[in-house]
Parts: sequence; C-alpha cells; structure tokens
Amino acid sequence: MRRLSIKEIQIIGSVTVLVLIGFVAVSGNLRSIPDTKDPPESIKTVAFPLDLNVSTEEELDLLPGIGPSKAKAIVEYRKASGGFNDVEELLNVKGIGAKTLDKLKPLIKVGEISGREVEVGPEPIDINTAPLEELKKIPGIGDSKAKAIIDHREKKGEFVSVSDLLSVPGIGPSNIDAILECIKPLEVAITGSGKINVNTASESELERLPGIGPVLASRIVEYRKSNGRFSKFEELLEVKGIGESILKDIKELIEF
Repeated sequence: MRRLSIKEIQIIGSVTVLVLIGFVAVSGNLRSIPDTKDPPESIKTVAFPLDLNVSTEEELDLLPGIGPSKAKAIVEYRKASGGFNDVEELLNVKGIGAKTLDKLKPLIKVGEISGREVEVGPEPIDINTAPLEELKKIPGIGDSKAKAIIDHREKKGEFVSVSDLLSVPGIGPSNIDAILECIKPLEVAITGSGKINVNTASESELERLPGIGPVLASRIVEYRKSNGRFSKFEELLEVKGIGESILKDIKELIEF
C-alpha cells in the first residue's frame, strides 16, 4: 500500500474540517430558522343547492347577487315566517326580484321546516276566529303569515273558500295542502264549478286569486271590457303585471 505524502494528508484533513464546519453550520441554521408559517386554515366546503331553511348568513352570502345584507334579510324572513315553503317565497324578501330568483333557482332548494313543533290540537283550527298564537301552530305559518291571515279577515271578511286562503301572501299551491289538514274545512274552489270565472268575476272576486290584488283585478276587468272574453290562459299574460309566475299560481283556480 502506498504511503500518503504530507501534502496529501494536509489536503484530506482540510477537506474533512470544511465538511464538518459546513454540517455544523447547516444544522445550526436549521434549528434557528423560526417557523413563520401559520398552520393551514381549515377549508369549509359548502354543498349546493343550499337549503333556504337551514343555511347560515355566511353560506347564503356565497350565492350570486346575495350580499351580506340580503343574506341577513333571508334569515330574518325565515325566522319571522316560520320557514320557506318554496323557493318562490324568496320574492317576499326585500331586494330580491324575479331576475335574481331565476339565477338562484339552480343553487337553492327548500327542505323540511325543522326546529319547530306543530302543536295542532285535537280539534281543527278555525281560520276565521283563531288568534295569532294559534294560527302560528299551523305548519308553515309563522308570525308574518299569521298576521297576514288576520289582516285579510279584518279587511275582506271571513275565509269562505280555498281561493280566499290562497290570496294571503306567502300561501300558495305548494303549502296549501298541509294547511288544509289542520283547519276547519273551507269550500274547495280549486275544482269544478268552484273555480273563478275570469270572464264574469267582479274585481273583489278576482282579488281572491293569489298574486292578484286590487290593481291587477282592475286591469283584468278593463282588459275584458276592451278586448272581449278570455278564451285561453295565455291571454292573461297580455294584462300588464301578470307574468308566467302569477299565471302558474292561478291556472288551476280559474276557468273561462
């Protein structure tokens, strides 16, 4: 075996020292580098479509055209009304119109109303005499709808038919069945001769239809006088203020 020269030994020694110094320096730096990274925040996933009856303000804020103020208004309406019965009811929330609703429909849904027990007594509720608190026991009838029912009674008299009940804001074909199960029977005006004839009905009778108030009732009568009898549903769309949504709600309640 060849013996190393003094110069070779010196070179090997120098390299070894440099390697050791480098290792120590790197180790020290690794220990001294502060951990400046914050732990990753948990990412909350939101599943669409959102349920209008359970979604939080923060979740509703994610919907297009719905900022913090409208999200808050939706939650407040939900609390006051006892919950949404269908997505169309969003139109009752201030600041939300038909165009916004059309954009939202694929992203929202209405699930079962939870968090409130239905305390209907053994006897059906008389919709014409029940006080506010008793009306609120009916499924889907919160504070605002109960007040609207009482307001209707005071201004237009007793509820005689189902069409009278459907003229109350927030009550429509989607939730009428659940309501009828809990109240004393009304004359069912949805079928047969109970339907409202738009060619002969007075303005006050037309006002019983959902979405048809005094203004639209007057316009229907004026249109009828100027253009003659209605012969098909689509002709009602020619009356200013009546659109596809209203026509859909009243279609099964009218005849010619």
